[in-house]
Amino acid sequence: MSANELWFESYQGEVLGEALFGLLAQREADPTRRHQLQVLSALERTMKELAEPVLERRSLDSADTEATISSAGPMADGVAVMSWEQFLGSFEPVISQYLERYRQLVELATDDGEREVAEAYVAHELAISAFCRRALGREPGEPLQPILDLPQLADTISA
Repeated sequence: MSANELWFESYQGEVLGEALFGLLAQREADPTRRHQLQVLSALERTMKELAEPVLERRSLDSADTEATISSAGPMADGVAVMSWEQFLGSFEPVISQYLERYRQLVELATDDGEREVAEAYVAHELAISAFCRRALGREPGEPLQPILDLPQLADTISA
């Protein structure tokens, strides 16, 4: 996959994540889980916005986000039948896939700005992985802390 394709698909993944987590937060009755989903949605939005200048510099069209956003509805319906534990457990293969893409973006970066964004993408995926492990009780610590510790979120998300 070319760097342009990786950037485009990565961007669309953030668009999808923002929409999916947002829809799930709206449906979630448990206040703690709702807050966690809202933070995940905000994280995805922040990462999407972080990549927009890269897409612009590369003359990549971020169009067709509406199709990506509309695909979040059926995905949220599918998640609705899962337990919280099943949902969080389903992240691992997705995280592995995106970590591979983001690490490729680091290697393919054409300048320090792109590299910085790609490295932020890697860090955000690792933070989501840590969140899942903590939320599932597989690792000690407050589940959201790895996400809240990301520097790009300092002004965006409050605990």
